[in-house]
Amino acid sequence: MKIKTFIIPVTAAAVIATAVVAPGALFGAVTTHHMVGYAGGTAVQALGTTVRSDFTSESSVDTNQTGVSQANTAATATVPSVATVGVINTAVKTTDLPGGGAALTTAAQTAGINLFNGAIVAQAITTTDIARVDASNNTSSDINTTFVGLKIAGFKLPVNIPKNFTLTIPNVATVVLNGSFVSAGPAGSGTIMTLGAGLYVSLLKPRGPHPIGTEIFVNPTYGAIGTVTPVLGATLGGYAYGSKVQASAGHLLRADSGPTAQVSMPSDGTAGKDKVNTTATVSLDQILNLGVVTDTANGVKSDGTNYSTMTTKLANVNLLGGLIKADALTGVAHVEQVPGGGTKATATTSLVNLVIAGQHIDVNVSPNTVITIANVGKVTIRGQATSPNQALVRVLDIKISTASYGLPVGAEVEVGTAAAWVLLP
Repeated sequence: MKIKTFIIPVTAAAVIATAVVAPGALFGAVTTHHMVGYAGGTAVQALGTTVRSDFTSESSVDTNQTGVSQANTAATATVPSVATVGVINTAVKTTDLPGGGAALTTAAQTAGINLFNGAIVAQAITTTDIARVDASNNTSSDINTTFVGLKIAGFKLPVNIPKNFTLTIPNVATVVLNGSFVSAGPAGSGTIMTLGAGLYVSLLKPRGPHPIGTEIFVNPTYGAIGTVTPVLGATLGGYAYGSKVQASAGHLLRADSGPTAQVSMPSDGTAGKDKVNTTATVSLDQILNLGVVTDTANGVKSDGTNYSTMTTKLANVNLLGGLIKADALTGVAHVEQVPGGGTKATATTSLVNLVIAGQHIDVNVSPNTVITIANVGKVTIRGQATSPNQALVRVLDIKISTASYGLPVGAEVEVGTAAAWVLLP
């Protein structure tokens, strides 16, 4: 049955439903170590070509503080001609060690894995990667993957798969299971790097758009801890992601999809260089289909100059079965220290050919404009909010008031979100 729709303008709102998020995670215990970690469900790399898909359902931290954590989830992910997977859950956290020191844990769990049209299948793969530095700057680590229902055509696998278990599927790929790699500095250096992967594949011949040597990862994890000299200046923060779907309604919870192509601002900035996360495509049935999603962090922390800029860009946006479309959407959240002290925050958004229920939306539509789509819900366009030291943008925010498109009442679809903050000492 076709849903009848029409648009009813509503007075422009002065606030975004989700206000600027207070950076509570910034208030952990400061350590003398810098910790960088991330985990994802899948990733694709092909050297020498443009084939690339950064971590799906990525969680990450980049901090010199403990008590910092991030988690993410995605309903599904697809690598054309190679893989499909189901629900992905990832998490990263930094914690204190008993007696002093710090630990960095990165973890990923991916369900419903199907590679190469059934050549490799698994009900679930779970990878946990822990790096530690104790109070004497000695390092240790644990990296391990467990498998449920793992089958590889033509092979009988051991019950307990050892680390870096390698096999070759003739004329298809080299496969490594329970991948684990650790590189540590000299004793007492306080430096360690860990890499994990539940499943790693290197193609032995081209497959679809993917050339020989293309690398596919399931549950890639990374952790690095190193000693640091504190940098003078403000504490920076921020995040950006292309889309997020929340539908907490019992069995419909499967419709949840965590932040896509998410990137976060390290507390010490990026030295003025772009930190980028890109996803080639995002698909969630009729709810949400996106082309390339690119999110960027750029920040500087110093004794005199401090700024945080978070940017989200999306192409070929198609939401709710074509009810909402756009060629491109962009959002930028920026906070900077100003001469004489204090900070200034700005939030900007842009739209290219945004169409909602057949109506073209003016490129200069006022920020925080809210419209109602009959039999669906409310859409906030160009959501923007600022305080002296924080900025938030959400290019589109859809709240479902009538069960439709597989979403229950109360579900929310966020598209193009970026937030930035600068906390002066």
